[in-house]
Amino acid sequence: MFYMRENIGAVQLFLIGFVVAVTLFVLSLPTVQANFAEILGLNSRYSSVKQAKKDPRTVERVKVSRAVDGDTIVLEDGRKIRYLNMDTPETVKENTPIRCFGKEASHANADIVDRREILMVGDKEDTDKYGRELRFVFLLGEDTNRKEQSVNAWLVRKGYARVSIIKPNDTFAQTFRDLEREAKNQSIGVWGNCPKPFEE
Repeated sequence: MFYMRENIGAVQLFLIGFVVAVTLFVLSLPTVQANFAEILGLNSRYSSVKQAKKDPRTVERVKVSRAVDGDTIVLEDGRKIRYLNMDTPETVKENTPIRCFGKEASHANADIVDRREILMVGDKEDTDKYGRELRFVFLLGEDTNRKEQSVNAWLVRKGYARVSIIKPNDTFAQTFRDLEREAKNQSIGVWGNCPKPFEE
């Protein structure tokens, strides 16, 4: 009789330990924590800690899947990247004809970045209204602190792109305006091949 009571006590102790372990595991799940935070009115505090935004000015090494056009790429992880501070003639915009020098700009961009590892760094604002990440793009080995070494700047310098500054991402506006002025003065790219460059 005493042996049975001892066994029952051991089984109860095991069951209590098991229940406590399962409870602790369930409470450690992020979704459960978020639900408790919402119930207790701590949701905004919890979210700000768990979903801290990354700084777009942090340098990131990624691999390009393909160039969409002269100023947009898709990464292997599926993210779409829009080049900062510049704009190339349209080639893929819906209900818009292909613009003068658009194909050349698209091919130039693809030749440089397709299927390659690159470095990316942003400015003040992370994304545009279409959800694309806004970045300066660099080939490996280039200095990400010198925006004139970016692919963005190269496309402007070679006349494939015009300057397009959209605030608040205007930190390097003057650098890009100087590059565009040089391309115009030399009549290269779009500035020497199109009667009305970037005509809309």
